Amino acid sequence: MRSIKNKAPLALAALSMIMLTACGKSNSQASKKQEFSWSTSAEISTIDMSKPSDTVSFDQLRNTMEGLYRTGKNGKLMPALATSSKVSKDGKTSIPFTLCKSKWSDGSPVTAKDFVYSW
Repeated sequence: MRSIKNKAPLALAALSMIMLTACGKSNSQASKKQEFSWSTSAEISTIDMSKPSDTVSFDQLRNTMEGLYRTGKNGKLMPALATSSKVSKDGKTSIPFTLCKSKWSDGSPVTAKDFVYSW
């Protein structure tokens, strides 16, 4: 008899939690807001693609900038800002790249000079 009395408050608390969980937002409501939070272990030293020297800056640049190619499913290389490129007959040189039309956050176009500067 005593063990039933000790377990009754626990059972009531578990039942209350289950009922309150059902009152929460559904996934369809929660998925409308698209937000992504990212934390780092240190302050980002630079966002200039030609100047990073620490892993924190490299990680942030990799997560916020787009390159000529990106890694797709199963590690397959896919075009990103390069819509096409030609490979030399010996297979060692990729020339030239054709860039898709894209803009920086200030509205100026992304050009080949931007890639030359970053390299």
